[in-house]
Amino acid sequence: PKQLCGGSRTALRWRPHFLENGHRFPARLFVRMAQLLLRQRMDNVVLTCLHRPEFWGRPFFKLIPEVLRGPSYWTVGEREYMALFVSRLNDCPFCLRAHTETTRIETHGEVAVDDPSVMRHELVAVLTLLERLTTDPDAFGPPDVDAAREAGVPDGAIVDALHVLFLFNTLNRMANAFAWDWDSEEHVEVAAKVIHRISYRLPSFTLR
Repeated sequence: PKQLCGGSRTALRWRPHFLENGHRFPARLFVRMAQLLLRQRMDNVVLTCLHRPEFWGRPFFKLIPEVLRGPSYWTVGEREYMALFVSRLNDCPFCLRAHTETTRIETHGEVAVDDPSVMRHELVAVLTLLERLTTDPDAFGPPDVDAAREAGVPDGAIVDALHVLFLFNTLNRMANAFAWDWDSEEHVEVAAKVIHRISYRLPSFTLR
């Protein structure tokens, strides 16, 4: 259905109960311990990944640390800002709130969440490319890539940015379709601090 494919807030608000409760014993143990320690509900991304981890969780938690925390032309803060930017384009409140906070933590002044003019011109150029590909993919073509190159963005950096785009065009749609949400601003802040500490890596036993 169209509602499941789009990135709009009007997406179908439906969350299968098994995404929160249908986990194997190691995952249930991990979730319970984490919730007791953090005093917050486990976030929906992790809960969904831990359900049938062989289907989505393992590939996702292999890819996301490489894309957002691995070696790259882009700093960690810049990649978090790309996640924020794409989530805003897709009108995804869940991801936008989370990655606004992770951007605040990771930027160290190189990007200001509330003042996007405070960024290097290469990032501005690649954001234009990401916006074009997200909002008008049928019109995207070599001239869009050439414009980023002319702004001084290396080809490898363009590929890295496209990986961030791929992740969040996927996650935004999942978040909107499954009605992922946050309980409070404190819940968002705690999740962002955990992401900072663990760099998107879960204990391997949770994904068995």
